[in-house]
Order: sequence, then C-alpha cells, then structure tokens
Amino acid sequence: MLFLFNDRVLMLTGNADVVINAGIPAAAVARYTLNDSILAVQTAIMDMPNLASEAPQKAAALAWLIASRSDANAILFIAPPKCRRPQEVGFRLATVSLTTLGSLKAQQDAGRLTSGIINTSVWQSAAA
Repeated sequence: MLFLFNDRVLMLTGNADVVINAGIPAAAVARYTLNDSILAVQTAIMDMPNLASEAPQKAAALAWLIASRSDANAILFIAPPKCRRPQEVGFRLATVSLTTLGSLKAQQDAGRLTSGIINTSVWQSAAA
C-alpha cells in the first residue's frame, strides 16, 4: 500500500508486526484508537521533524497505525518552532487516489518529487 507521510511516499507492507518491531508494545497496538495513533505520530514528529526521511521504518510503522484506523493514505504533520507538547504538532489526514500516489512515487523514485508537487497534488485538492 502506498502512503504519503509528509514529503515521502512509503510502501506499507505487513501487519501489526511492523509496528511492534518498531518498538510499540503489542498491547498498545491492540488498543490504540485513531486519536492514540495521531498522538504517537505527533510525539515522534516533535522528537524528529524529518521522521519520514530520517527513520522511514518508524514512519512506515506509524503510517500503518493511521491507515489501519482510518481511510487516510496521506498525512502531513508539522511541528511549530519551539514546540513543547506533542499536541502542538499540527496535522492533516487525507484519502488520495492510488493514481496520484503512484505518480508521486514515480516522481520520488526519479528524484523529482518536491513539496510543491505534493501540495498541488494532495493538500490543495484535499482542501477543496
């Protein structure tokens, strides 16, 4: 499954084991709600703003949590300067067509994916 996490298109594979292997306890995975999953991503982004690029396996695990609890296949999480609490990390979720995600993935693989392309293809469309 393709999943857009901020500025990276990730390929999500597997099941809850992906999340457990990323360090989230199995008991937590079983009881996490969508809100818990969002808070987990906010916490991770607060600690590592470029999570999707710097720790893609952890980002994929957190993306799996969001995807398994919603229809979203695209997320945008941004920590403001001087962020002090995870809840201050802003976020958006969207459901994007597979065609769009495939196009973004091809551009990423070719080294041509930019934030402008992502904004135009995903976030401006989601806002409409």
